[in-house]
Parts: sequence; C-alpha cells; structure tokens
Amino acid sequence: MKITARVTYAILALFELALHPPETRVQAREIAQRQQIPLRFLEQIMIQLRKARFVRSTRGAAGGYVLDKPPAQITLKDVVEAVEGGISFFDPKLNPNSSILKIWSEIEGEFLEKLRSITLQDLVRRKFQEDKVIVYHI
Repeated sequence: MKITARVTYAILALFELALHPPETRVQAREIAQRQQIPLRFLEQIMIQLRKARFVRSTRGAAGGYVLDKPPAQITLKDVVEAVEGGISFFDPKLNPNSSILKIWSEIEGEFLEKLRSITLQDLVRRKFQEDKVIVYHI
C-alpha cells in the first residue's frame, strides 16, 4: 500500500483549515500556497472533502473554505476513505485462509486502528508542540 499524494494533500488542506479559528474562511489559493499543493489538484480534492462533509465552501471575494466538523472529530482514517474510498493491504479475491493473508489482515487492522486514533486536532497539537507555541483559549 502506498499513501497517495491525494491523501497527503487532503490531510494537509484540512490541517491548514484546522490551524485557523473556527468559521475563518480560507481561500484555496492560500491553502495551496501555504501547504505547497498544486492549486488545480487541491480544487479537485476540496470537492471530495466537501462531499464527505469535512468542509463547507462559500463563493465570492470573501469566500473560501471552513471546516464543517471540529478537528477532533476528523480522523486520518476518515480522510483516507473520503478521497481514496478505502484501505486494503491485500486483494480480497485471494484465499482468506492463507497464513500470509491472515498476517496482512492483522497488520491492516492495526494500521486502521492507528489511523482511527489520530485526529486533525492531534496534528494541530503536535504542530504547536514542535513550534513551542503557547495557545490560550479565552
């Protein structure tokens, strides 16, 4: 399995939105520039994220994207499924009783559990810790 550019860019776009205060609109051009994502590719990804109800969009000069869910409610697994459809380490047509497929199945389960356990909020928290930024909420 390979993590695609689509998945990586989707996570980066949502991460960028999560860095802003709630309901702050961010234009696709700004997201693309700050996260170094090709704008046309980002626009396609944002359509998928909007369909998955992770973001809302507003058109016009004051338009842009905002998260449609709190960052703590969006997991990496959710994002992967939204842009790629699903995750599978092996071809389901193969013999499920094979020893190696049982191992792959275990690994896949652990991988999915890890993706389920990491939210956008966790990524933001890690970023602030790395940057040693103190955030005060009033």
